[in-house]
Amino acid sequence: MKVIELSSKDFDLVREADTVERGTMGNYAYVKTAWNYFFNSEGSFLCVYDDEKMVGIAHLAVMADGAGWFEALRVLPEYQNQGAGKALYEKALELCENKYHCTSLSMYTGRRNIRSSHLAEKYGLVNVYDHKEYTLKINIPGNRGSFHYADWQKATSLAMPLAEQYGNFISVNRTWYGINEANIRMLADQGFFREDEDGNFVCTGTRFQHGSKLFVLMLGGDYKKGLDYAVNLAYSRNIPEVTCTFRAVNEKLEQELIKYGFTYVGELITRERVF
Repeated sequence: MKVIELSSKDFDLVREADTVERGTMGNYAYVKTAWNYFFNSEGSFLCVYDDEKMVGIAHLAVMADGAGWFEALRVLPEYQNQGAGKALYEKALELCENKYHCTSLSMYTGRRNIRSSHLAEKYGLVNVYDHKEYTLKINIPGNRGSFHYADWQKATSLAMPLAEQYGNFISVNRTWYGINEANIRMLADQGFFREDEDGNFVCTGTRFQHGSKLFVLMLGGDYKKGLDYAVNLAYSRNIPEVTCTFRAVNEKLEQELIKYGFTYVGELITRERVF
């Protein structure tokens, strides 16, 4: 098995990568819809080949704080347990160490995906974070309130005091970000943070697949007002769902989501290797 790190010049390989994903995941087009993002942000898209045939793919994203995030690992069923997944992990770890100098490497998987967890453990990703996910179908607009843009300095002052309550991680598009100044600044610069004159705030947005779901990352102050704003934003953009994925330790957030009408989706786990 050989692993190739693609560049922006390899845009024509999206069809092959999409074929691998659909052969692995069924009628699912995550990679195809995120392709432009992958090649316009720091990180590496990896393909593993058996001779000339692409049999597996993965993406290594590098977060603003220097952490590595390993995602979209797909290996065709007939090539599983033959070293393709291992080759992708080994290449990702090599890039983390020698090219990006990452502080850590993390990934997520479903709680019941034992194969994925075992492969991650094999490469030292052993620290486990438990997450829950809730979602809400959007039928009517919410109350936008008086929320306005919060710059990175204001966003940092709002978010950092809540880091422990959120288990030090927030999630968008099932991508986990440590709650620290570098990541908060990156999210604020992209317009994720909004506050009102009463000190309430909401962090909401998307990493990619912008028309599918709007994600709520953090809430502060009056949770209902923040959720109202997120629902109104989704409705105005014709986004059908608002989703929140969070560390399971955050019981306060979970109860507020249930109270608002969100429904439980499932549990996820994150594994991390600190370098």
